[in-house]
Amino acid sequence: MAAVFCIGAGCHPFNDYFDYEIDKISHPKRPLPLGLFKRQTGIYIGVIFFVLSIVLSSLINLFCLSINLIGVVLILVYESSLKNKGLGGNLLVAFTVALSFNYGGAIADDVFKPIFFTLITFFIFFGREIMMDVRDFEGDKKTRVTLPAVIGKKIAVYLSSVMVVISMILLFVPFFNGLFSIWYGLLAIPLSIFTIYALSLSISNLEKVGRTAEMLRLTMILGLILFIVGIFS
Repeated sequence: MAAVFCIGAGCHPFNDYFDYEIDKISHPKRPLPLGLFKRQTGIYIGVIFFVLSIVLSSLINLFCLSINLIGVVLILVYESSLKNKGLGGNLLVAFTVALSFNYGGAIADDVFKPIFFTLITFFIFFGREIMMDVRDFEGDKKTRVTLPAVIGKKIAVYLSSVMVVISMILLFVPFFNGLFSIWYGLLAIPLSIFTIYALSLSISNLEKVGRTAEMLRLTMILGLILFIVGIFS
């Protein structure tokens, strides 16, 4: 948990460093646009946390260390180049986050056992990344070629919604294949309804795409809780 925490803590300062110009428009109240820290400080903080994550992973096993190193490399590649490549950047972020579950499997020497969790997480993160590109369209268009800039904001919202719906369908697979109990299946229903409602807001009104993105964040948090309920019920 500490190793994964350090990866997350490391990637955000790098994100703020590379998104400085965009954040001055889209997120002016973040620490760097406000001048609370120097931009270079973000790099130092990011490096410290990445090194900590690598050290901690090396204390577990070779599988965990390998996944950790792959994650750090992918984050750096994304921030330095792929972030400006639209769809490629969205895919890489979703893949990197979804690796967390394979990391958990690696602790028990079974990297592929949590595959359903990986796929569920990949699709909802992929969809949310596209949704956030729609939200940040005005700031991004000055320095980035995002997917909404290529295919249009409305179509991007539709594509995002399809990805999230796929994740909601996959959410029920562990129940139907007997991996989790009836309680998991019952709790997955209201979570899916909440998520579909969140998507409907942006589909009907592009001005609400920011609200949808925040609601999807809540979906992911509740989804993690749902996984825990499924494991222990």
